Amino acid sequence: MNSFATHSILNPQRLIQLYQFHPKLKNIWYLVAATSFSVCNEPQEIPKLYHYAMSLSDDHAKKYRVTLAHKTMELVNNPDHDLKARLINEIYSNPSTPQLKLTQKFRDALLTSGPLAGLPRAINGLSSLKEYTPTVLLPKTPQIDPWEAAMGREEPCPATMREQIHSMQDRTKIIQRGLNHWNSLYNKVSTRVVNNMNSSYPDLWYYALVHVYGPLLSFVDVLNAQEKSLIVIASLVPQDVNPQLRGHLKGALNIGCDFETIEATRRLSILVSQWCGITWRDGIVQLTKKKK
Repeated sequence: MNSFATHSILNPQRLIQLYQFHPKLKNIWYLVAATSFSVCNEPQEIPKLYHYAMSLSDDHAKKYRVTLAHKTMELVNNPDHDLKARLINEIYSNPSTPQLKLTQKFRDALLTSGPLAGLPRAINGLSSLKEYTPTVLLPKTPQIDPWEAAMGREEPCPATMREQIHSMQDRTKIIQRGLNHWNSLYNKVSTRVVNNMNSSYPDLWYYALVHVYGPLLSFVDVLNAQEKSLIVIASLVPQDVNPQLRGHLKGALNIGCDFETIEATRRLSILVSQWCGITWRDGIVQLTKKKK
């Protein structure tokens, strides 16, 4: 079932450690960890986080967190791929609304990391997740014929597209939404950051706005703006890109994340990165809490 690396970083104790890492992350710890693993090129760990989070989605299950961590590892590490697929489909034959939303959030978080950390890693992360997703929770996607689409005889992105863009007006609205998000994020330094990018290469700013901030980072139908901002932080921490990380740590504050949540996200991503063997040249930038 799993075509990725066979070595394992997560175990029951580490799953529990991530779950209990910080109370501010109780509803997003698994997305922060999954994004960090994807960016660190360890996509085989994502299904373990997914199934552990799924098993804990019922508040009453949390008292069994230790048992569920062991059961998660047994399920995901089952060497019989066909049996594993059957068990997953049996366990989630009638998934709850929280489990549906959790699945959607996993996909959205991994997609969000794509332009920030590299599309190949996002593809691998999403592919690994798909292999362990119950059939009933897989997206209902039609077959696409790229040759027919190239001839204009069918839509290149039919019902699977997150937002249908039917006209230039729709496209303009999405770009405007991206600009609004950009300004909210960067606030006082927005103009300076834009012109730094534009002076480096105009296509850089154009790409960031039209293809990243517009359709993706400002899309908040699955993850809200604050959750998305934390996912961006988790995407940047493993990469040793302090200038960008500094901007997004401050940006998270600007769009309503509190200091403790931002710092907990940063530290959880550091922990996962260290488990993956990531090192940093000059440390990892962090926010300084302002004195009252």
